[in-house]
Amino acid sequence: MQKKILNSVKAAYHQFFSKEIISKDFISKNALEIIEKLQKHNFKAYIVGGAIRDILISLAPKDFDIVTNATPEEIRQLFKNSRIIGRRFRLVHIFFGRELIEVSTFRAKPEKIERLKNGVQKDNAFGTIEEDAERRDFTCNALYFDPIKNKIFDFYGGINDLETQQLKMIGDPKKRLAEDPVRAIRAIRFSAKLNFEIDFKLKQQIIKVLPELKKIPYSRIFDEVLKIFLTGHAEKSLNLFINFNLSDIFFPSLNTSSEEVNNFVLRGLKKTDDRIRIGKPINPGYLLAVFLWKDVNNLRNNFQKKSKYPITALNDAIEITLIKQNKVFPIQKRFITTMTEIWRLQPRFENLNKKRVFRLFSHPRFRAAYDFMLLRGEENEVDMKLVTWWTNFVEADDGGRKKITEQ
Repeated sequence: MQKKILNSVKAAYHQFFSKEIISKDFISKNALEIIEKLQKHNFKAYIVGGAIRDILISLAPKDFDIVTNATPEEIRQLFKNSRIIGRRFRLVHIFFGRELIEVSTFRAKPEKIERLKNGVQKDNAFGTIEEDAERRDFTCNALYFDPIKNKIFDFYGGINDLETQQLKMIGDPKKRLAEDPVRAIRAIRFSAKLNFEIDFKLKQQIIKVLPELKKIPYSRIFDEVLKIFLTGHAEKSLNLFINFNLSDIFFPSLNTSSEEVNNFVLRGLKKTDDRIRIGKPINPGYLLAVFLWKDVNNLRNNFQKKSKYPITALNDAIEITLIKQNKVFPIQKRFITTMTEIWRLQPRFENLNKKRVFRLFSHPRFRAAYDFMLLRGEENEVDMKLVTWWTNFVEADDGGRKKITEQ
């Protein structure tokens, strides 16, 4: 009996105070500075969530989030290089040059449910670290690290789930997804990014809750959908997106058995992955242009049979494609601008007149349009001689470009 009790105590101890050690070398110096200052002023403070998760599975953290029992106003008083933001949940952004670190107060379940005009529930009830952990979505995101004491607080077996590569939800998946159906998208994104298997019970509830996503305000869900394809794991992301029927809800163009379409989209996603891998910025407009291009191109080819002017056929194809897409899932105007510019610049690559070449080369959207043209070349939509000519032009210096256009 005593042995069983001792084992239970050991198990509980491991659950709350893991022996894992994280070197401070992996932690942002600015994050360490914030925690040291908060603790110096008798506040509790921890690095939480994705940063700890990623370090433990040997990934480079994208950013460092901090939680504390200090209120937003108390945090603001300590850090003059900060500002309080948020309506749904007030938190603090602390600025160190280009690095921004988010500091939030421990959350608790609100006693009274209040909703904003867009239907999102207000979430400004402060609590304890235990209450904060209970409010988080997945076990692997509920890890708290105190870099001063070098301790990890793991309330829901997140470290064990990291070891077994399982994505599990904290609490009852049915209730947690009912609270916020957007968590279903986050689950799919984390599964692709971390290469984790989604827990069976969670997977069942995701399938059931997906229709509810249509009721979520478009402005809130748009960025979450795009993030699925910006994890650096394109093929798995696309497969999950289609397998969970998210394509029916958001981008029907992706829901096709056409090998031509699938290859084009996968090539585009691979190029996106390559840019993420080397730290280059990603324009979501480029990705959306890839998703919808085959629809545009097919319509353009049909319209060209009836129209004297190719540019008119292209413009009509773009307009109809966007109208069709916006009935399903509208795309933000800023991305539509990028998409349409990329598409409309494509015919201009065919004109090698010196003045027109340099005019195109100076266009703000040239690089994205050029990359898109290369992608089309890989699908034999563009003559490889033209692709080679432009590649030589782009890679040459100013003098070389002048010579190329004069040949």
